[in-house]
Amino acid sequence: MFILNILAFIFVLGLVIMLHELGHFIMARRAGILCHEFAIGMGPIVYSKKKGETLYSVRAIPIGGFVSMAGEEINDDLVKVGKDIKVRKENGRITHIILNPEDERYPSAERVIVEFVDLKAQDGEALMINHMEVDEKAFYVLKDKKIQIAPYNRQFDSKTLWQRFTTIFAGPMMNFILAFFLFAIIAMVVGFPKTDAEGNTTLEIGHVQAGQPAYGNIEVGDTITHIDGEPVQSWEEMHQVMSAKQGQREILFTVDRDGQSHDYTLTPVIFLVAIGIQSEREEDVAVWDPEVVRIGNVINNGPAASAGLQTGDLILSVDGNPVPDWTTLIEAVRANAEGSRMLFEVERDGATETFEVEPYQHDLIESQGAPVVQSRIGISPVHERDIPRALFSGSITGIINSSTMIFDTLSMLFSGVVGVGDLAGPVGIYSVTASAFQQGLISLLSWTALLSVNLGILNLLPIPALDGGRIVFLGYEGITRKKVNKTVENYLHLIMFILLITLLLFVTYNDILRLFNLG
Repeated sequence: MFILNILAFIFVLGLVIMLHELGHFIMARRAGILCHEFAIGMGPIVYSKKKGETLYSVRAIPIGGFVSMAGEEINDDLVKVGKDIKVRKENGRITHIILNPEDERYPSAERVIVEFVDLKAQDGEALMINHMEVDEKAFYVLKDKKIQIAPYNRQFDSKTLWQRFTTIFAGPMMNFILAFFLFAIIAMVVGFPKTDAEGNTTLEIGHVQAGQPAYGNIEVGDTITHIDGEPVQSWEEMHQVMSAKQGQREILFTVDRDGQSHDYTLTPVIFLVAIGIQSEREEDVAVWDPEVVRIGNVINNGPAASAGLQTGDLILSVDGNPVPDWTTLIEAVRANAEGSRMLFEVERDGATETFEVEPYQHDLIESQGAPVVQSRIGISPVHERDIPRALFSGSITGIINSSTMIFDTLSMLFSGVVGVGDLAGPVGIYSVTASAFQQGLISLLSWTALLSVNLGILNLLPIPALDGGRIVFLGYEGITRKKVNKTVENYLHLIMFILLITLLLFVTYNDILRLFNLG
């Protein structure tokens, strides 16, 4: 399973990065910009293939990627007046510029001292070294590689403002396009909840989840009519009733099945999202007592797991106050909206132990589209497939919801509600990807779409080294009609890139601590 999780992680991250870089690459090629390399991943090259002018490569570290465009790099001219070089000619024009005159790989090359050089041709003249014309697709020959020269008309900076903007913006745009199609696929496969004439979701059961309280009792095709004797007319109304009964351990569900009424008393599984625990289920214990406040499951990397709480712990008190039932515990969790530390006293193997838990802040949970407390019995309504609705409503809604979630998280980050240490890096992305992969294809596609929207939005932030920062410089040029000093711009990108890498290392360190419950 570990190997499959790794492969899923590489596929998901590789897909969103590859399409992002492909957006840059396609628009750069359309603008006539010379692209030296199209790379997926970072670090040493694992595989590469040269096709046309571009080297296509896969690198060892499966995070990031880049398109190396002519004119973006920070370097001095490789050939200057007074430099001792070798040149190789074909059909009267220089095709290879050998920077090391002692290089013996080209025995027929001519050794020259540079007296005049123009390898940019900004004025449209021929490329020249001394009196010799240089082919516009000639190569610099270095010790371990060859680099195609880049006349000015093949460089990024030579293109119009619009061409440069579309080349930069195409990367994030491809991420939104990927998310659009993934959300459409999900909506087409899953469908939309069946609704009545008023637009409310009907109470006909379309799926019963194995291992949940409803399984073996309520059946697909049943229609819920009452909860604890109270009539319900829609799925939305049922949710309201269930929310009011979240601490109640036994709930009577009445369903209509083929015209006959059936009653089932079920014990919902309570999920305290804020602290990352679930209540135990009847099938998990030898002696079942629905009123006992015993932990049935601890969510990996959640606040409870980080504090040391374990499955099977019997919760006795919270912050010194006795916890006789789940309603009391739910009220204590709901009252702690700020995520202040909570002292849990539990019974484990006959001994009493105390643990300090730092819950998630409620704003953070709700920004991710999750409830603070959830009561589940494992049923879902009938869904109907609607392809036109999936292509438009499903896709657009998915992108809007994902974007809102990301902007809410950024807002909380800048306001101090969450800290940098709460962010997830590559290790955190691997953990979520592995979890999504284990839950099935739809979950994995949904996570991939969210990650793609995330990458698109983050890259559009107005920060040097990101696409958004480069767009800001283009905006400055469009307003002032003056280009930003290239050296200054490149060094700003470099400095911010170093800071971002430092942040990535810090976040990855925290990811590892959370993964092994060391933090």
